[in-house]
Amino acid sequence: MKINKITILILLMLIGTLCYVQIQKNEKLTVQETEKTFKFVTDFPIIKDTTLFIAELRQTFDLEIHESPVQKENEKITVFKKIKLYGSDEDYFLIEYDWIVGCMAEYPWKYQLLLTGNGKLVKILSGARFDFVTIFPNQNPFLLILVETSRGNGGHELYKISADTLENVYEGYFDYNIRTCDAYEDNRIYEPNELILNVKDFNNDGFNDISFSGKIVLIQGLTKNGIWYDRIINGNEATTYSIDNPFMKIPIEFIFLYDKQSKHFKAKENYSEKYGDHYFIKMLKKNKNNINNK
Repeated sequence: MKINKITILILLMLIGTLCYVQIQKNEKLTVQETEKTFKFVTDFPIIKDTTLFIAELRQTFDLEIHESPVQKENEKITVFKKIKLYGSDEDYFLIEYDWIVGCMAEYPWKYQLLLTGNGKLVKILSGARFDFVTIFPNQNPFLLILVETSRGNGGHELYKISADTLENVYEGYFDYNIRTCDAYEDNRIYEPNELILNVKDFNNDGFNDISFSGKIVLIQGLTKNGIWYDRIINGNEATTYSIDNPFMKIPIEFIFLYDKQSKHFKAKENYSEKYGDHYFIKMLKKNKNNINNK
C-alpha cells in the first residue's frame, strides 16, 4: 500500500496537534487535581515497583503523553528526592519522570513534579534540567529550571516557595524575553550553550544578585552595514564561518538585581535592546583587527 505525501503530512499534523493538546491539558490543573494525593511518597526513599510508581503518578496527576513502544521501554523515574526550598522550612518531594523520546511538542520529554510532604501537587514543571541554587547565605536554596525548546533555545526560571505555591522570582522573561540558553545554529550561539549562573552582590546593597554570563559566538560573518553572510572570498582563498571557525566571540553578562520590595530578580538594563545586531556592528568596528579572536 502506497502512502502519498499529503497523507503523511496530515498524519504528522494530527500527531503534533495531539501532543499540543496533551501538553495544554497538563499545564491547566484544576482544583480537584491539586487535591489529589500521590500515595507512594509514604515509601520514600524506596520505589518498590517502578512501573506501578509511574502508572500511579501519571494517573494521579493526569500526565498524558504520546505513548510509543520506545517510550514505554525506556521511561523511568530519575529523581525521587526530599527537599527544602527558599521561602519555607517544610519538606517537599521532587519527582522527575523521564520518558526519553516523544514528539517535538513534548520536548524535553520529562516532567518535574513538586509535591508537599503528604503527596499533594504543588506544581508540574518541564525543564531540560534543574538545579538547587543557594543565593542567600544560611538559607534554603531556590529551584533553578532550564526551559528549552527542541532546537536548543531557551531560558531559566527560578522558584521559591510562596504561600504553599511555587513562585518564579526571575524576571528574565517578564519584559525583555532574555535568552540564557542558545545552541541553535542560526547566525550565533552561546558559549557555553547554557550561560553560567553567578551569584554576587553586584550593587553592594547587602543582598546577593544573580547574573548569566558567557560569550556570544557569531557563526556567520557580519558587515558594517548589518548584512550576515556565511562565506567570504579573498582572491583565490575562501573563508567559511561556522562553529569551528567563528567570525567573532563577544563576552556578555545579563545582571539581575534583587528587588527588596517585590523580592524578585529584575534586569539591570534592557538586554534585548543592548545585544541587538547594532551591538555586534559596534564591536566589529571597535575590534576590526581582532575579528577572529578565539
